[in-house]
Amino acid sequence: MERNDKKKASRRMTANASKERTSPAAKARSGVAGEDGMSPALQAHIGRQVRAMFDEVAEEPIPDHLLRLLKDLDRNGET
Repeated sequence: MERNDKKKASRRMTANASKERTSPAAKARSGVAGEDGMSPALQAHIGRQVRAMFDEVAEEPIPDHLLRLLKDLDRNGET
């Protein structure tokens, strides 16, 4: 390897190392996509949608047969 090539390679490694030291919080503030390729805004949007979907499920009533099963288990001390 020639001397100039070594210098270029050294600069590239230094530049790559400084990119790797960027914290996830700094990346999120900058809008840079994370390792998974999704931007923080997209991640937040997906998170809101998933929470909304599961909030609806959590508010559904518990079926009677499951309530009976839970009561039976509680009485038998198997909880």
